[in-house]
Amino acid sequence: MLQSQQAGAEAAVGQPSVYRDKVTWAIAGAVFCAYTTISVFRLLQLNPSSWDLAIFTEAVKQYAHVHAPIADVRGSGTNLLGDHFSPVLVLLAPFFRVFPSPATLLGAQALLVAVSVFPVAAAARQVLGAGPARVVALCYGFCWGLQQMINFDVHEIAFAVPLLAFSVSALVRGNARASFCWALPMVFVKEDQGFTVAAIGLYLLFSGVRQEQADRFRVRAGAFAVCWGLLWSLLAIVVIIPHFNATHTYYYWGDGGAFGPGGHPSPGAAVGQFFSDWPGKLETTIFLLLPVAFLALRSPLALLAVPMLGLRFESSNTAYWGTGWHYNATVMPIVFLAAVDGLARLRSSGELTGWRDAWQRHGVAMMLAVAVPFAFQYPLSGLWNANTYKLDAHVAAANAAMARVPDGASVLTTLDLLAPLAARTDTYWIGNAGNPRTEYIVFDGVNSDYSPPVTDVPGLIAKFYPGNVYRQIHVSGDVYVFKRV
Repeated sequence: MLQSQQAGAEAAVGQPSVYRDKVTWAIAGAVFCAYTTISVFRLLQLNPSSWDLAIFTEAVKQYAHVHAPIADVRGSGTNLLGDHFSPVLVLLAPFFRVFPSPATLLGAQALLVAVSVFPVAAAARQVLGAGPARVVALCYGFCWGLQQMINFDVHEIAFAVPLLAFSVSALVRGNARASFCWALPMVFVKEDQGFTVAAIGLYLLFSGVRQEQADRFRVRAGAFAVCWGLLWSLLAIVVIIPHFNATHTYYYWGDGGAFGPGGHPSPGAAVGQFFSDWPGKLETTIFLLLPVAFLALRSPLALLAVPMLGLRFESSNTAYWGTGWHYNATVMPIVFLAAVDGLARLRSSGELTGWRDAWQRHGVAMMLAVAVPFAFQYPLSGLWNANTYKLDAHVAAANAAMARVPDGASVLTTLDLLAPLAARTDTYWIGNAGNPRTEYIVFDGVNSDYSPPVTDVPGLIAKFYPGNVYRQIHVSGDVYVFKRV
């Protein structure tokens, strides 16, 4: 590690800081613009992938007005701190107060990803040089894991992406103090991030002990980070979340399989559950290493991804295992920075023969060769598809219907209309049980998510609420608005 840092320092002599490099700024700017465009046009098209954008919009709206994060979209009266421990969302409240729209959250998520490009480029620049650093930054900024997070609404883990990037980048550059400081706030992003903080602490601890003269700061900082991360994760899962949860439980214990309620935990059950559906989990692992041409395997920094992958693979929820959704975004800074460190280790090694020599010579080019085809398969390809920017008559009809609902009213609605309404009303999803009788109902008969599709919307509402409780006040393009009598 010390040899790679010395070699990197020599390569970096005379080079300007990455924060003064116009090419790196252009890459980060392109990342921000591309991801903002993709996500905002999905919002404008009323085409959400789930209800998450509405949930987080409602929570941030509550924070912006100095209220508890009650997200009725998730369920009537649901306090979001009883679902996940994510107080970091408070940071978005001032911006939402000025720009009260779901687009504010989407823009913030794209900005967080764009910011994470700089620490990745900084580490690559120090140990590989300016040219390779720019290529690595480009490949990282548009890697499939980050694209998938952008494509699936908004999630709190977007805050973990730059924090991880800065922390691991500091490890590559030999700055233990910076790595320690960037890692600590991750415990406030989500309850499981404390385990990754503990992994960073273990790395600091062991790297400090293994030096010829023990680095006292690394040892102490590492020990503190281990305790800090584990303490906050356990406190959040066992105490904080159950306290705010209506059933006083941690909902996601149910995804524990043998370790969930009523399960029978044992070493055999743990191993068996971890390797269940091993082809799918192996595919995810390969896809995570493919964008970095498997160079991450040359660095011990790759072990920092073990806690988050281990928790996912041990879960009984198949959605956590694959390459879909947003779950792989936080792995990307780790594997790319581990690849940078791996290349530095190859260059400082005296055994560059055969495939090892080819690996270190062409590793960055291999990463670029993988990044290009991925750009045509994942959400980035939508940028050059005209349908991405098409707002049809049905969208206009839905917007006209939502405009009939005044600010601050309570409204029951379908999935596609949740986020725009949640920014300015008290919003409930029609698919939840136990919703109260709201002042308004807005029902999209085209995109209701009902199976089979609803052909008689007024009849359905009358069936739900017999006795003429609601009166139809608007219909356009099969989007209906009902007002409580």
